Amino acid sequence: MTVLTSAIVAVAALVAMAGASHVLLHVFQQEHYEPRRLYLWVSQAYGVRLALPEAGLVLVASIASALAADANGALGVVLAVTLLALAARAARMVWSREQIKPLVFTPRARRLFGLQLALAAIPLALVVALGGDGIWAPGVVGAVGALELLLAPWLLAGVANTLLRPVQKADNQRFLNRAQQRLRDVRPLVVGITGSYGKTTTKACVTAVLDLLGPSYPTPASFNSTLGVVRAINEGLLPQHQSFVVEMGAYRTGDVRELCELVHPRVGVLTAIGPAHLERFGSLDVTEQAKGELADAIPADGGLFVTRADDERTLRVARTRAAGRVLLFAPAPHPEADLWAEDVRMEEGRTRFALVVRAGVAGSEEGRAEVRARLLGEHNVANLLAAAAVGVGEGLALNDVARALGRVAPPDHRLAPIVNRAAGVVVIDDSYNANPEGAAAALGVLRDHPAARRLLVTPGMVELGEREQEENRRLGALAAEVADVAILIGPRGADVAAGMRAAGAPDERILTLPDGPAAHAKLAELTRAGDVILFENDLPDVYA
Repeated sequence: MTVLTSAIVAVAALVAMAGASHVLLHVFQQEHYEPRRLYLWVSQAYGVRLALPEAGLVLVASIASALAADANGALGVVLAVTLLALAARAARMVWSREQIKPLVFTPRARRLFGLQLALAAIPLALVVALGGDGIWAPGVVGAVGALELLLAPWLLAGVANTLLRPVQKADNQRFLNRAQQRLRDVRPLVVGITGSYGKTTTKACVTAVLDLLGPSYPTPASFNSTLGVVRAINEGLLPQHQSFVVEMGAYRTGDVRELCELVHPRVGVLTAIGPAHLERFGSLDVTEQAKGELADAIPADGGLFVTRADDERTLRVARTRAAGRVLLFAPAPHPEADLWAEDVRMEEGRTRFALVVRAGVAGSEEGRAEVRARLLGEHNVANLLAAAAVGVGEGLALNDVARALGRVAPPDHRLAPIVNRAAGVVVIDDSYNANPEGAAAALGVLRDHPAARRLLVTPGMVELGEREQEENRRLGALAAEVADVAILIGPRGADVAAGMRAAGAPDERILTLPDGPAAHAKLAELTRAGDVILFENDLPDVYA
């Protein structure tokens, strides 16, 4: 009976490991399978949230099973089965939990998950076999299982990930070769877009403009890593596509260069250089170096590099690293700009402005065209201008470019307006991500939108390194000028609240809630006709 008890305890420990692994693998996948990033999350959250309770349960219950087995074999089995049931229930709750960006069991994820469980099962099986009918065998099995739970992050990212690296490398190379052949076969005009923010919206704008030349294919969703772009090519790039618009994400120096070596862009767009993901880059100088790799890749013969004229960092990249033709844009008249906007205003749910092109860029004389865009906010004017510069640079007529920009729909969760006419409520969904500039722009949209009351719902901003608290408090100061009610979530929301109070906002306008569900319940209780609600940032599961 003791052997049976030990075996059931071992299975219970593996079930608990399966639950923990789902969370760890979820975070690991969101962090692009970077062990260092997973270990950072572990140091901040794993022990308290997951490992210690699970490990403690396995250890205590297994010792109790051992004691019971010594006195009464059947009772020991019953306690072990109870432990298994509790572990199964906990694992089921973990697997079915609400996920902002759900874990996707790709082949890589399945391999990691399976190998981690196999690595955990081997010591447990050995202890069961060696322990035999020993009185303390179930307790020893439980102790091994508890230790494995505590070491699960390193078992996943350190051992399983390392052992599978050759397999993953071979897989990646096969998909990479297929993508490179597809690019050689289709030979589209490739436009690379990078920057600290505005990439996805600019991608949508550029795609709409280049559709004037024939079908244009943008990388879907957030497929902006090398493997994501490889997948986008293999699954979506077709012979009829005349252009391929590639969003290029970067978390470290070399990421953009690697993407450029894959797709060889002839046109590059640098949207902005700012403190987004500063925690990863370390400094804005490093961010500038990383984003500037796109300019390095644009060919001198026939290449075009587009970026902002009104930012010293983007301007420096254009002046020092771009060998081909350069077009500079600005959301207002600027002495360095080739394209700019005048008379920007929000009317009838659209952003309207005059698109102006300097003489000599689109002909011998200065050109002007009216843009009526469905994108909200003055900050989106910059994204529209970047796309206009690409179109003008490729020889498209200015009026045609302006009409194409008017057809761009807001990408999901990026200042997308949702109108509930029955309730009399407007939601501005800017929940995809938040950075200081984008959050300030979103508050500007909230400020300018007609409303009886203006509500802000945010958990604050993340990945800003040492500036995180400072930037969240600055966001609070801006919110104090705009929001009639602010629903602020979690510890970073508390920093936003501190910024609001420092700016003179009274406590009755500031509500701090521990998590998303509590915030949504409070919002449902408060909302009334005439409200305009801005959802700013929805923290990825790594931070939620």
